[in-house]
Amino acid sequence: MSSADADGEERWAQRRVSVRGATLRLPRVLLAAALADLVWEIVKANLDGPVREEWPWRLVLLDASTCAALVALLTGILVTRSQLSQTMRPVLTWSGFEGHSAQLPHSRRTVTLANHGGGRAVVRSVAYRVRATGEGGEDEPADGAWLSWHQAVDALAALGLDRGGDFFLLHLGPGAAVRTAGTAAREDMEIAALSATALDRVAVLDIRIRVADVLGDLHERDLQCVRPRPRPPAPPDPTTTATPPCSGPR
Repeated sequence: MSSADADGEERWAQRRVSVRGATLRLPRVLLAAALADLVWEIVKANLDGPVREEWPWRLVLLDASTCAALVALLTGILVTRSQLSQTMRPVLTWSGFEGHSAQLPHSRRTVTLANHGGGRAVVRSVAYRVRATGEGGEDEPADGAWLSWHQAVDALAALGLDRGGDFFLLHLGPGAAVRTAGTAAREDMEIAALSATALDRVAVLDIRIRVADVLGDLHERDLQCVRPRPRPPAPPDPTTTATPPCSGPR
């Protein structure tokens, strides 16, 4: 796989985009301060008695035993936090297939979403990117402005598509929970469906979903719901593929 292909695959993988400072940065700052104070107390303990009575060595924040206990406590908190972030990390998975839509009869492209991680996934934001057929080449990257749900619905309607007849987009607002696999409810939630007419008029439909986990960290993933259909191969040119006549013996 080339580096360009690897970068392209990484672009669509789930990524952590933000870490809640109260559960990570604050313990790190406190740990750094406690370590600095511990080093200060250790150095001061190795000085002569009269020197320790002079400034700045007279400065005392916490004694060495308290600093050591605080360092151990904060280190344990950070290790536990790291393990918990891995264990409770949401894993957003999606599927695209033909038919089997509970929202759109005669769907030709149905997209579902589920959380297969160990923790909850609460929606923070959802954005959409739409490109009509003919607006770009098949091999061009699907770059463009991200739209809100209302803007995406308007963009699809502007292509002459009927909401509820030609397409369905689930309105996921902030605070909605992505269903966790293995629960009593249906595992996968349907988030989009398009008819044959919609697939003819829509070349690109991407959905960017950002969720928060139990620790408050934000995770994001882009879903390639629709991509341009591959172009049929061009017929061979008879003028270039014709077999040249063989010359006979002289």
